[in-house]
Amino acid sequence: MPWALAGVAIDSAGVVGGTELTPAALRKHSRLQRMVTVDHGDLAAPVHDKRRNPRSGLVGHREVVAATANIRSACIRWLEPERRTVVLGGCCTLMIGLGAATRDKIGAFGIAYIDGHLDLYDGQSSPSGEGADVPLATMLGHGDPEVLDAAGGPALAPDGVYLLGARDMLQAKGHGSLMPEDFNLRHLDTAAIRANGAAKAGAAARAHFESLGLPFWLFLDVDALDPATFPATDALIGDGLDWDELDVLAGPLARSPNLLGVVSTCYNPEKDPDGVCGRRLGRFLEGVVEANP
Repeated sequence: MPWALAGVAIDSAGVVGGTELTPAALRKHSRLQRMVTVDHGDLAAPVHDKRRNPRSGLVGHREVVAATANIRSACIRWLEPERRTVVLGGCCTLMIGLGAATRDKIGAFGIAYIDGHLDLYDGQSSPSGEGADVPLATMLGHGDPEVLDAAGGPALAPDGVYLLGARDMLQAKGHGSLMPEDFNLRHLDTAAIRANGAAKAGAAARAHFESLGLPFWLFLDVDALDPATFPATDALIGDGLDWDELDVLAGPLARSPNLLGVVSTCYNPEKDPDGVCGRRLGRFLEGVVEANP
């Protein structure tokens, strides 16, 4: 099955730059453009309003709503059942629109969500109010009504989610976030991944999606990696995975015939002046493409 490439330039912190620069940087730091049969280019989805909306709690609320609608519309055009896709983000907010487009175009789907955070806040419970805190909750149908309307409603069922690597449980619970048990979500934190073995954890997630017959996205927020391994991100959180562990964890998922594609988020090129992190992330994405040609 051939591959396509697309980028979504978005940073929900209300800044110009940051993870908006990621698609262009990853194109520079990787061979991905030469490995795909279709390149859809990069969609700009700016969130530049730093104000936190008092009703929704979201930074740049109106822009997040517009970005969700625009990403959904663009991804509906991009997605094709006969072609896998590499999506270069941007921050995690893009998943709301991408998830909606996947539901619209493909139908029921799953997501192997490799992230240092749960992303189950709503705008009010989020400490920052950034859209990047809310994508998984919103895809499950618990979010701002206007964002949900732009997404056409929930995109995911709880059995379509497999959380891997989240390690902000105590902070999230303390701020009033929804928790995995509120949805009965399958989840393994970093310690559990190490205890079970990264290969077994990845294989279990793959087996889950295949047993349900669900096509799925392999999603990576780079803050799943330890800050010593990948410092070029805005949400540093300790005790993360190293590259070897991530490669082993993602391997079974990357080789699945049910794979829709791979999404990377939250790499900030402004914190990577020598490009070391970008080149290593590029090699990871290239490896996913090579694992499932």
